[in-house]
Amino acid sequence: MTALLDTECQLTALGDGIYERDCSRVWWGWEALHGGYVMALAQTAVDAELGHDMELHHCTVHYMRRFVDGPFRAEVTVERTGRTMANATARLWSGGKPAGLVLASFARRRPVAEFHAAVMPEVAPVGAEEPPTEPPFPVPTFDKFHLYPRIEELAGGEARVGGWVLPRTPEIVDHRYLGLLADLWPPVAYHVWPVGAIAQSVDLTYHARSSLPRAELTATTPVLVVLTTRASVGGFVDEDTEIWSPEGELLSTSRQMRYVHS
Repeated sequence: MTALLDTECQLTALGDGIYERDCSRVWWGWEALHGGYVMALAQTAVDAELGHDMELHHCTVHYMRRFVDGPFRAEVTVERTGRTMANATARLWSGGKPAGLVLASFARRRPVAEFHAAVMPEVAPVGAEEPPTEPPFPVPTFDKFHLYPRIEELAGGEARVGGWVLPRTPEIVDHRYLGLLADLWPPVAYHVWPVGAIAQSVDLTYHARSSLPRAELTATTPVLVVLTTRASVGGFVDEDTEIWSPEGELLSTSRQMRYVHS
């Protein structure tokens, strides 16, 4: 079987930093392309334009309007290339309209002044016969994963939810895949709000905290996705995400702000 996300991220290079594809509704969210899929497309375009041996370090997408199925276009500009870091920007177009802005950096990983302060939450692994939780919303992207909830802490100064995620297709565990997962788990706010509302991505910043892909992390390897929210104020709700390997390695972190539709 083909890695579905990798297939749906294939772009046609037109020169001068321009990349295009015709997007279907394979990675469809709530009345728009899934925000994490847009992040994956942005990473793909910037990586193709830089074309060197550095790895993704950071990618921010500002969502100015909904991304729809049909023509997608990325216009990438390499702003600087140094010995250890490279920086790029991109304008994203959807349906012929400007829809997103991207700021990204790639870097050469160096073992300098390293330490590990964060610790993975203690949760039970996925049981051999454990059934996954049914998707919480009728959108195609949820149908492509098995979710195994483990965390729901809604009291105190911050609220957390999360659990293990496994794809139903043989995906490549790279930073495009984790960028999609950073926007996958149902938002913490949905567990807190007494009255239903919709939260739409305004910006999403992804930080790689590991070198990927790696042979030991495969599509059959569950990853733990942990979401933390501190406040929903003024029509916007924040969300921080950590993604962990089963061995307790922090693979990525992200921060997102969502616009709240009442």
